[in-house]
Amino acid sequence: MPKGWLAATAAAGLAATAAGAAHNRRLAALTKPIPMALLAARVATDRRTAPLDRALVLGAIGFSMAGDHWMLREEFASAESASKNALLRRGAALFAGAQLCYQAAFARRGARFRLRAFAPRMAAMGEPAVVLAANAPSVLPVLGPYGALLAGMSTMAADDGTTAAAGGLLFQASDIAIINRRHLVHSPALRAGAEAWVLGSYFGAQYLLVDALLQPR
Repeated sequence: MPKGWLAATAAAGLAATAAGAAHNRRLAALTKPIPMALLAARVATDRRTAPLDRALVLGAIGFSMAGDHWMLREEFASAESASKNALLRRGAALFAGAQLCYQAAFARRGARFRLRAFAPRMAAMGEPAVVLAANAPSVLPVLGPYGALLAGMSTMAADDGTTAAAGGLLFQASDIAIINRRHLVHSPALRAGAEAWVLGSYFGAQYLLVDALLQPR
């Protein structure tokens, strides 16, 4: 990715991460869409990539941005609110669309699903599933299949190359941290650090995945 796009996306990601870690809802709402919007602009203006491939990557970004909206609402909803789990389910359902778009984009580049790579990635999603089963079982019907789709995307990304593989693993690490932060972390300072990791790894993952998909294989 050209240095100008990289610098702009990194700066926007850092700003959004700082706003989220500070738990400033207004700033988070203003800054969180910007890194993904920059990635979308980069994809839309990349004429080296075939139209269908651009459409799939833009679909992944669009589903992600829609999911981000609901995850932002979930993050700032009251812990006692009955809607918090509903917001999480909506966000996960939209991110499932993103994972499917990414998988299709990687498949078009020749990446293949490898059970040997999928097994440890799926096993890693077992930890947040256990946390959810103990604390919020009502979200498992959505979060369980989503975890499998995320592990599948990470598997396909690993077959594409090193950059994409790192992006897939970071995406998993970010989503696993979301569940652990919500249910296992109670100290405000630790929650701020956990949110910084969630957002930083998320934006890094999206950048690496998109960058890989824009490169010739």
